Amino acid sequence: MRTLVSLLIALMLTGCRPAERPGDRSQGRENSTAIAPSPAVAEVCDTVAALWRASGRASVHRPDTAMTVASDSGVRHGCAVLATAPEGVDSMQRAGLYWTMSPAHGWLEIAEYQADGPDGGSQTLERSRIRCQIDFSQDGGDDSDSTYVPSPAIGETTFCWERSG
Repeated sequence: MRTLVSLLIALMLTGCRPAERPGDRSQGRENSTAIAPSPAVAEVCDTVAALWRASGRASVHRPDTAMTVASDSGVRHGCAVLATAPEGVDSMQRAGLYWTMSPAHGWLEIAEYQADGPDGGSQTLERSRIRCQIDFSQDGGDDSDSTYVPSPAIGETTFCWERSG
């Protein structure tokens, strides 16, 4: 179920951005002057995307987009990183991902926007005026079937924006 939700979020994010024009791609990132995030926000997304790419196991999509976010009660313009690793990542690769080390990067969790379950979780983090919502998905297994072998596939959707007020 969580994988389906992540896929729907990815499709929604992709559908929200304007049509790409030839020559708009720069270092794997899609640009749009209509919804371009601030340089500080873009830097976070670029770093998250680069670390996923460095794992050597993930497909990474990095659009600038708009999304409705619960923590700011409205549509925010920002950037997203959609990472999927069909074969998963090992513990060393996982340790090198950005959000695994978020406290070391100065991010603080906003507890009221946090959820966790067997198929993944969601959290919102903040540093200065930047907020990021991170949705992680995995196959949590089937408690009713002792022979079920969970898929190693994982996914992470990060959406970052500059908060208002």
